[in-house]
Amino acid sequence: MPRNIKVFLITEAFAAGFGGFILPIYVLYFRFYQITLFEVALLAAVFEGAVLISEIPTGLFADRFGRKLSVAIGFSLFAVSGLVFILFRDLTGFIIAEILFGLAEAFISGAGEALAVDSIPDSDKKPMLEKLFTWRSRIRIAVMTSLMIAAGYMFSHNISITFYPVLIGGLGGLTASFFFISDNSERSKPGRRGVVAPLKNMFRQIKLATVLKMIFILSLVANFAFEGVDQYWQILLSELFDVDIRFFGFLTAAGAVAAFILVGPCVRRFSGNLSFPLLVLLLAGIIISSLPNLPAVILPVLLVVYFGVKEMITPLFSIAINNAIDSHGRATFLSGYNLTCSIGEVVSGLMVGVIASRLGLPVVFVFGGAILVLAIIASMFSSRAVFERMPSGD
Repeated sequence: MPRNIKVFLITEAFAAGFGGFILPIYVLYFRFYQITLFEVALLAAVFEGAVLISEIPTGLFADRFGRKLSVAIGFSLFAVSGLVFILFRDLTGFIIAEILFGLAEAFISGAGEALAVDSIPDSDKKPMLEKLFTWRSRIRIAVMTSLMIAAGYMFSHNISITFYPVLIGGLGGLTASFFFISDNSERSKPGRRGVVAPLKNMFRQIKLATVLKMIFILSLVANFAFEGVDQYWQILLSELFDVDIRFFGFLTAAGAVAAFILVGPCVRRFSGNLSFPLLVLLLAGIIISSLPNLPAVILPVLLVVYFGVKEMITPLFSIAINNAIDSHGRATFLSGYNLTCSIGEVVSGLMVGVIASRLGLPVVFVFGGAILVLAIIASMFSSRAVFERMPSGD
């Protein structure tokens, strides 16, 4: 196994660890320090805004000045962000920390993955890509699930513990990043002129490849639909169906376990062919739109399926994208893809709040699921390319 893949998986474990730890408790941490519900939403918007604004510039930075450097900067910013969260426990401090956290995510987004993918010899590209993204998914699922379970217990004993894992994990990821083997960044590529050359290359590849266009569009729509579910499924179960809150953790854990088991076989069987992820997304859309109208006894089962399905999409699309693009500007391309996903989340966050307040919570699920189903059907009828094997760009 190439060294950069090993290091990449270690850095992914650090990021998944502190991300999973803070996920179930960070809002409670904010509330403990008198942050209002509006200010909680403001902090979320600040974070997403920082990611959106910096995603493409940091991708260009990685391809121009070095992906290893970009990852190191990202984990350094994570550590500083964690320190600010710990030391400055008011709205101003939290805003600064959220900006740093968003910048950190943008610097790492795409850079580490590009280092790992470009370290694979061409002769081993297909099988190693399948192994890489299967391992990444399983590591992230296992680490996040473990840390999410630990977070509630530790938070109940010491509230101040919340952001220490971000500080520690940032330093751990920074240390691990030093072991990456430096890549041939854009600054050493003859014939690549100008800082924005990787960005132009990204648009060229998307324009020429119908399947890449579809992945970008469908990922945007899918993240739009997923965001509504992620924001409101707990409220749906607790307020509309009176499901005991104690079972919520078991639902997410069951979905993670299902994804952990299935991701390997599905990636080996269906990687390089978009027909399967399209059918998976179609199933997700049907489940999402059906959730408010199901009997309470069936609802938890389909939520587990939804959580598993959501985890399956990422490695399948990642393999398809990395097979289709060339190494020049890979970090920028992956940052552009992550930016597209973030746009879907941000638009959804703004829209579903209005829909929920004016039309009711069930409409959020029906609307989001229906949009996803219609997008999948349109894709299936618009081009036969979704059923073809992905070409290699290297």
